Amino acid sequence: MRAIEKRPTAWSFVSGKIAALESELLPRSFFEAVLKAPDRSEARTALGKSPYRVLFPDDKSLDNISAILDQRAKEVRAEIFALCPPYPLENYFGIGSRFRTFRTLFNQASKQANASPADLDALFPIFAVEPEFADGLREHRDMLFRKNPPQQATPLERSLYLDSAATSLMQVVSGYAPEALVRDYMADRAVLTAWAGIFRLRWSGVGADIIKNWYVFDNSTDLTASILAMEHEPKAEVSRRLSTRSSAILDGMDMNRIRQDIDGAVADILRDTVLACRLVPFGAERALSYLVANEVEMVNLGLSLSAIANGIDRDVTLSRLRREYA
Repeated sequence: MRAIEKRPTAWSFVSGKIAALESELLPRSFFEAVLKAPDRSEARTALGKSPYRVLFPDDKSLDNISAILDQRAKEVRAEIFALCPPYPLENYFGIGSRFRTFRTLFNQASKQANASPADLDALFPIFAVEPEFADGLREHRDMLFRKNPPQQATPLERSLYLDSAATSLMQVVSGYAPEALVRDYMADRAVLTAWAGIFRLRWSGVGADIIKNWYVFDNSTDLTASILAMEHEPKAEVSRRLSTRSSAILDGMDMNRIRQDIDGAVADILRDTVLACRLVPFGAERALSYLVANEVEMVNLGLSLSAIANGIDRDVTLSRLRREYA
């Protein structure tokens, strides 16, 4: 793996760039204005002089909100990482887009009668990129060669297996971050993403045995089984696996809040760590805090525009907006 640059001075330029970009982050009132728009045209007008206005040149473009914002997110990350010294953040924030490609290739290969376990195993370095990270997914890779392997499983079972590979990779990469705040955020997000995914599955009626068999998180730790054993009190088991900061926030969170919007709850749990990163004048912490703030901004914009474009209840959408960092 490439050497990790830890000298604060190496981050001076990107930290200055981020300070300027932070001043352009959009406040909640911006998204509230978008939600008040009566139709698609007015919603686009509400984007005003923001950088997002050019992304939606006509009403038809609102049919592709997710794809347009995903592309924009890639461009923002590329701009930041072009200025950053070598660091695991680039790999970490790229997991989502690489995973979508990996999932497609894996599912296509699984449908081919002549696809060997070795062919599927060869896809993992494409997903994980660094050899050390691919080695960290050894249990997922070994499962390809076992009796009743994931490539021969049902679509649901294979989906759980692949999703757990993504969260496990997040956990693996987090271990390579030297700074405590960055490492805490990355590891907490991995655990909380797995936790949220498991409970969404249970709440949608997926059996606990199926989840335990196919959601393999962090190489044979008992996270999945222990979470399922505590499903009537979902906070208890995951809290002890988080950093002190995130654990305290989760412990004080109302269960109704979690059940109403578990992804929003995850964002709230992680928010204090992001804000602490933002207070660090130079370093990977500043890059992380801005990238997360930008993610939240795009989630809020996507929710707001989708509500107008698809006739989703605006009050419900307003209640699900993430707490912004502006």
